[in-house]
Amino acid sequence: MSALNTLYGSGLWYFLCFVSLSLLVWAQIALIRTLREKRGKELALLSSAAALIAFVLFIILMDYGHSVNNYQGYYAPFQRMLFSLPWLLYGGMELLLGALLLCTEREYRRHRKTRLTTGAIRQAVNLLPEGIAISDSLGTVRLANLKMESLCRMLTGELLSDAERFLKKLSAQSIGTEGQLLVKTKAGEVWLFEKESITVDEEPYRQLIARDVTELYRIIEELKEKNARLRDIQRRMRAASDLSGDMFVAEEQAKARAALHNQLGQVLLMGRHYISHPDNTDPTLVYTVTRQMNRFLLGEAEEPYAEGQDALAEAVSMAKSIGVAVHLKGDMPQEPHVREILAQAIVECAANTVKHAEGDSVTAELSGGEAGFRAAITNSGRPPKHPVAESGGLLSLRRKAEAAGGTMHVESSPAFMLTLYIPSHLPE
Repeated sequence: MSALNTLYGSGLWYFLCFVSLSLLVWAQIALIRTLREKRGKELALLSSAAALIAFVLFIILMDYGHSVNNYQGYYAPFQRMLFSLPWLLYGGMELLLGALLLCTEREYRRHRKTRLTTGAIRQAVNLLPEGIAISDSLGTVRLANLKMESLCRMLTGELLSDAERFLKKLSAQSIGTEGQLLVKTKAGEVWLFEKESITVDEEPYRQLIARDVTELYRIIEELKEKNARLRDIQRRMRAASDLSGDMFVAEEQAKARAALHNQLGQVLLMGRHYISHPDNTDPTLVYTVTRQMNRFLLGEAEEPYAEGQDALAEAVSMAKSIGVAVHLKGDMPQEPHVREILAQAIVECAANTVKHAEGDSVTAELSGGEAGFRAAITNSGRPPKHPVAESGGLLSLRRKAEAAGGTMHVESSPAFMLTLYIPSHLPE
């Protein structure tokens, strides 16, 4: 059987050296991995033994090559005896060492599959979408995942090594309020950085966590903008409410003045007619209307007419009291709001007939159906010399007709004519 010292320079000797070097590297990796993960004393001893055997085997092979090239007689007899051993012995040792390392490798893989290792933890931390960095009390970073390191390079252009320096630069770029570190990147992302203190094995550490709050920040900004718009709308609504209140008061005052003007005019015309034609006027009616008007002026009555009386009949009676005969022709409306508006129109036309046209009759041509009623009112006497201006009673009549959904038209030539159209149903 050939000894080791007979193989120098052959391919077999180089192969033994290469395998020995490979086993040495493998053994060192297995030992470092075992010690780093603290996987137990037995496995640590086994890995240490494999590393020692691989180292000794490699040293023997390297010494043999040195002794052949530089043999000066200073190698001990024991060393020369090792060089003279059969090369199969060294080959068997390499096979045994390879089998031992395969066992440790299989144990390592089984351990990784069944237990949570530091490598698995590190990989899981690196896969997190949030950034994590842990530093000691001096600010030196002890642990940081890939996301935090990427954020550091993106925001500061530096590597993450000093947590305190990193926090100072974040504070300078922060867009947050109330102590929050909100930082916006050039890509438009918004990150929230939160720091807290932790204790591990009675040693204080500082933990920095970064969360992507881009969508939340966008929603908050939209809510702020909408709140600002809502406050503006609320302010304008308050202003509109105040204005509408003033407009309502003004409108009610205008209605009250128009009603007072109309009714007071009717009473005055009735009184004048009674003085001029005492034989054709009922003094009881003049007294009653005057008394009701006084009560209305004093605020003791809401309407200057008797309760329960039909508005249209009251208008005809009122016109008669001032010397104006009312002729109603056509279909008579039954809807209360139509009769009320028609009554106001007759009263106003009768008053204007006496005051302006010096006439003594008013004619109302009525027509209508389910949709609505139309009234064309004319009077006797002189025609208007100028276009009739809508003010006072006529203006109040127009507003009331249009509020009911109707229309009003006034003609001045060749004679006065007031045309009204009132729907049968009030608008909702």
